[in-house]
Amino acid sequence: MFKSITTTMMLTFSCTLYANSITWLQVDFAPYYILQGDNKGQGRDEGVINLLKNVMPNYQFNIQHVPSSRALHELKINDAPTCMLSLYKTEQRKKDYFFSSNSSTVGLAPTIALHSEVTQSLNVGSNNSIYLKDLVFKHQLMLGKSMRRSYGEQVDGIINNIPSDRIIVRAGKDSLKSLTYMLVKRRIDLIIGYPGEHVYLQSKFPNAHNLIQLQIKEASKTVKGYIGCNKIDGTGVFLEHADEALMKIKQSEDYQSLMLRWVPENLKAALIERIK
Repeated sequence: MFKSITTTMMLTFSCTLYANSITWLQVDFAPYYILQGDNKGQGRDEGVINLLKNVMPNYQFNIQHVPSSRALHELKINDAPTCMLSLYKTEQRKKDYFFSSNSSTVGLAPTIALHSEVTQSLNVGSNNSIYLKDLVFKHQLMLGKSMRRSYGEQVDGIINNIPSDRIIVRAGKDSLKSLTYMLVKRRIDLIIGYPGEHVYLQSKFPNAHNLIQLQIKEASKTVKGYIGCNKIDGTGVFLEHADEALMKIKQSEDYQSLMLRWVPENLKAALIERIK
């Protein structure tokens, strides 16, 4: 009898613990996740997860590192309650994942990185924005992008229609770093990413000083990311609690500092008013 009761209690405790455990997928995607080097652990999204952990003591947070090219696949197939920060919430993705109602992060829209000589030949100023569609289809420039990354429905729509001979797609945890190297060596014309990651990666290459960023006219000025979770028992309830937690942390100076940590100084003003 005692043994039966003990076993039942252990199973109940185990189920409760499992239900209150969330696995966060993290990728080697600086400056949002910085898994090595001098700034290890200081990524923007790592910081947000830590803020959530502080205000959600009833949940155990676990970390799982996955290749960026497999992140969404792993998120979908994991058997345990699993989530990822900063996902675009699209109609297509809502078929496969649950999403938070409140945004988890906000940042500047994706930009194009290219050589200043190219902008001069196109007669485009360094402070101007440009149509991505014109760069690829009108000027016949070669675009580089990381595999399985979304940049918003409108920009994604343009990218999806680029002929295979005008685009290079790289997979793996260092995909954008590899593309930045190709750009520095003039083996590709332009790459798409976010301002913070362009600045971070270009700092790793001594010959990247002549690279500049242009805003994309087809993209909004800022973009919001949401918590996305696999569709299994427990994640729906977790997201309800996470939405309450997000409302708390987004009022803090720590959260605002995280959103601005890896943003170029000249672009911070455009983001500050959109953070809360």
